[in-house]
Amino acid sequence: MQSASKPPFGISLEAIGRVLRQPIGRPGKTGASGTTGAASADDGAKQRSAASLRRRQMRRELYTLMEHHPATRRTMRNLDAVERTLRNGNYDSVAALPVKVLARAHAELESLVRDWSAAGLAELRSRLAVTVKERRAELTRTETIEERYSSAAPPMTAAGVTEVSHEEYDEAERSWTGRVPLEVTELMEAAQAAQAAKSAGG
Repeated sequence: MQSASKPPFGISLEAIGRVLRQPIGRPGKTGASGTTGAASADDGAKQRSAASLRRRQMRRELYTLMEHHPATRRTMRNLDAVERTLRNGNYDSVAALPVKVLARAHAELESLVRDWSAAGLAELRSRLAVTVKERRAELTRTETIEERYSSAAPPMTAAGVTEVSHEEYDEAERSWTGRVPLEVTELMEAAQAAQAAKSAGG
């Protein structure tokens, strides 16, 4: 009877075997092995690689376009500025250019390209359009805020002195009546006496 039963050590081996046969971690859930973390890192690396590829395509295809039409560097100065900036840096450097340059470069690119099957040029076209729209909206908000503050402030003269109305000036003058310093009053009286003596002597 005792020989028919399994030894305790055998039971432990079977339990360990079942544990070892179970899959380690499940897709979409974080396990002890950090499967989700590794997948996230892989996704991030793929996105960075794709973004780098798009930047290289924009740089290479725009450079090829400008070199294929050498005259465009003289006639399309704004697009030439974008190409040179992109060649020496990244798109963030391009986005920092004046919005007028970006808008004109976008128009020049539109007039120069007929086939948008080139992924890099299509990407650049889209980015320029979005950047111009966002920058113009930002400028509009800034100008609105400045106009709001300037309209709330009193008008300034060319010399930077605040203008006041005639009523305000008269009121200020009345408020100072009788407050002329004594020294000024004495000087005024002396000047009047000298003028009277001169008139009498003449």
